[in-house]
Amino acid sequence: MLVMIKREKFWRQPGWLFCLLLPLFHFASVKLTFFCAVTPENAVVVWLPNAVLLAALLRFRGQRAPLLAALTFTSDVLANLNAFPWYEAVLLSAVNLLEVTITYQLMRRSGASPRLHRLKDLGQFILAGPVFGAMLAGLLAAAVLQQVGGATTSYLTLARVWWFGDGLGLLIYTPLLLAYTQSQHQRPKLTRWDDAALATTLLLAVAVLSAHGGEIDGVSVTPTLLLPAVAVIAFRFGVRLTTLLVALISLSTAMMMTTGLKPFGDVPIHLEVVRAQEFILTLCIIGIGFAVVLSELQTRERELESRVRERTRELEQSNSRLADISATDGLTGIANRRRFDETLAAEWSRARRNKQPLMLALLDVDLFKQYNDCYGHQSGDDALRAVANELARQMRRGSDFVARYGGEEFAVIAQSANEEDALAMAESICAAIAALNLPHATSPFNVLTASIGVALITPGEQHSIPSLIKTADVALYRAKQLGRNRVEQADVTSVA
Repeated sequence: MLVMIKREKFWRQPGWLFCLLLPLFHFASVKLTFFCAVTPENAVVVWLPNAVLLAALLRFRGQRAPLLAALTFTSDVLANLNAFPWYEAVLLSAVNLLEVTITYQLMRRSGASPRLHRLKDLGQFILAGPVFGAMLAGLLAAAVLQQVGGATTSYLTLARVWWFGDGLGLLIYTPLLLAYTQSQHQRPKLTRWDDAALATTLLLAVAVLSAHGGEIDGVSVTPTLLLPAVAVIAFRFGVRLTTLLVALISLSTAMMMTTGLKPFGDVPIHLEVVRAQEFILTLCIIGIGFAVVLSELQTRERELESRVRERTRELEQSNSRLADISATDGLTGIANRRRFDETLAAEWSRARRNKQPLMLALLDVDLFKQYNDCYGHQSGDDALRAVANELARQMRRGSDFVARYGGEEFAVIAQSANEEDALAMAESICAAIAALNLPHATSPFNVLTASIGVALITPGEQHSIPSLIKTADVALYRAKQLGRNRVEQADVTSVA
């Protein structure tokens, strides 16, 4: 975790450590290019260093751009002093800096993502860098080489060689550096087929590197044999490993040329360079392009799955709210008759299965018609809400349930151990409603009260839910007949 935090902090902005490492890495990239990708005839196959500054600008979105440019410019000049006079090294380094600056500005104006994880972003990068930026740099560099360096090669040839070398360097190295400076969202799970693909690629690479003149014992063995293997790697392993593989194959191919192995056959050097650059371009298109397309498809698939999950969650929440609304009494906010019927059926089944007593209490607000006539229907609604709230507060256990049964009637379902507990609970409810002290001038008690009928039964084969309700209702009627504001217990022997 600490390593991840430090890594995120390192890549958040170009700090002093990054500014120290950047010119060193750039200098090493120049030397790597001279070692691997410059033929004895001084033909540059690929030029990597410009991608270092471009990747840094893209990664940090232009933060401290002047400082980063100055550091890489200095590194470029120092690294080129062995190959060119100082004034020519300065001019050529300025051309390289202009190439990177134009490429970055074009990408920023086009709105391309610096991660290059979409085909659109990769296309904009190719147009801005390998095509336009490198071409302009090639035209300028050719003029410098002829007018200042006294090169005898034709202007168009110099411009083409510089353009292709810089363009391929940007195309190879920039996606590689960007891929390895950003976190990997999903690591591939390797299978035996993946191991076989890697082993096959390694064997092909060994065969290509062992070939001389593009053949082994008369059998043609050129770098083009690696193209299908790179496509498979791109399909299975994503952008990171693919960009690394493309860079290794490209540099290995260039190094074979510099060591005289002639990977494309015994052809003139200028034709060999062209073939190598064509191969590297094809390799990048197949490898990096295919990997980016698959990465974009996987990203879209994850986004679609995320939207589907979010939509499903929203629908579930909506359905839950609708279910709650359909099961809730609109006036009092407690469960309605429909929910009461469902709950009673479920509790009945559970009590019957577990052989436990089940209590049903029916409650009726006393003289409620007279209350409405005296105080108005709005006050009557307020009174019902007050009674419902008090009933809900009286439900002590999670299994206790209260609902509006209809009109001014309410129902309570609870698991009770015995008749004493059931009656005590009902008496407590009855007293609590009277304790609300809602004035009722037409009641003999002067406050709003309720009558309750209680039925307690352990359900058996001979019992039924309708009979239980009817029995509790009979007890409620008896409570009213006996003076109201009281609790009466039902005779459960009639529940059948």
